[in-house]
Amino acid sequence: MKMPFSILLIAVALPSLAPGSVIFSNLGPGQSYDITQGNPLGNDFLGDVAAQGDTFTPTATAALAFMDLALSCVANCGSPQSFDVELRADSFDAPGAVIESFSFTGIPLGTLGNDNPLITATSILHPTLTPANQYWVTVSASNNFFIAWNHNVTGDPSDQAVSSDGGSTWFSPSGMTPSAYEVEGIISTPEPSTLLLFCSASLLGLFVYRGAYQKA
Repeated sequence: MKMPFSILLIAVALPSLAPGSVIFSNLGPGQSYDITQGNPLGNDFLGDVAAQGDTFTPTATAALAFMDLALSCVANCGSPQSFDVELRADSFDAPGAVIESFSFTGIPLGTLGNDNPLITATSILHPTLTPANQYWVTVSASNNFFIAWNHNVTGDPSDQAVSSDGGSTWFSPSGMTPSAYEVEGIISTPEPSTLLLFCSASLLGLFVYRGAYQKA
């Protein structure tokens, strides 16, 4: 006697991308920050080309989506701004190798003292960030401008780094107040997805087989 062919339900877990999630933030309620003070970038009127860096450890493994930073103009605000934002690896508690960089030119920053819109650095490479590692966000600016990376208002205790040569060398930890920013990532989550769904056929086959077995 032939056993009827039955098709079984086959389901596998396929990864799906969840919407962007905050994996680090030292912004206050409503994405607030200190509008009156910040760490200097570019020309600090001391003969330096200042750059700043701040550490973060992501709360979950995620692909970088974008970073929002609180930046304000202090001097030469009428001219097009030129500055770079970089995501860096950690190197002995100082900014290390560049993972992804973002260049901004011609963006008129709001003046220090105002609640200015955050500047968004949108990732193209989407590097994977993990809670096992510490990362740095650094900002450097042209010597033609004096830009401030506004202080955070949440008491963030993360290490901060400062550079006087545009980010070529760093002094860390500086002991300075970390600047305000937020990091969003895309978290990969398993999602059950049915590839072949033939429950009826499978059950029918089992019932037919059972009936044929009982008659035998």
